[in-house]
Amino acid sequence: MATSFHGLTFLTEPGRVFTPRPSTESLVDAALERLGDEPARVADVGTGAGVIAVTLALRAPQVEVWATDKCASALRVATANAKRLGAQVHLVQGDLLDAIPRDLDLIVANLPYLAPGTPGYEDEPEAAVFSTGDGLDHYRRLLAGAADHLRDGGGVLLQFDGEVLEAERSELPWLRSRLESLVAAAA
Repeated sequence: MATSFHGLTFLTEPGRVFTPRPSTESLVDAALERLGDEPARVADVGTGAGVIAVTLALRAPQVEVWATDKCASALRVATANAKRLGAQVHLVQGDLLDAIPRDLDLIVANLPYLAPGTPGYEDEPEAAVFSTGDGLDHYRRLLAGAADHLRDGGGVLLQFDGEVLEAERSELPWLRSRLESLVAAAA
């Protein structure tokens, strides 16, 4: 199956790899705006079908893009998308920032953030949608390790419930608190 994302056509595998949503295009737009025309090193954490990483690599060819996912099926689809579209992306299997270099300028992520059992996602792979506990455990773990992977002046862009959240390296504790307050407000 194929889907359109940011004007590009990507292969998908519904039920095996999370199907990209149009709302995620705003995360790519925010990353492109932040990156500008300067060379940079970016990591797309939890890449899934690779739509964020591949789009960034094609739209900002001066950027070195790394992408990681712990799901072998997702990496297979992401690799196929990168090859088919001619994008230069370093794809690695690992959990969150495992196997990703340090000295990143930007970390982007659209990780699982729903509490287990949230309705409306029955056709998507559970591991791509649901996190443990209140739904923020993936983001908490990412933010706990992000500072060690970011350069001075580096930052994080996250998608949460259709909203793009941004923080500089020094603001990571604030971003964690912001996510927790959003979850608490929705409960």
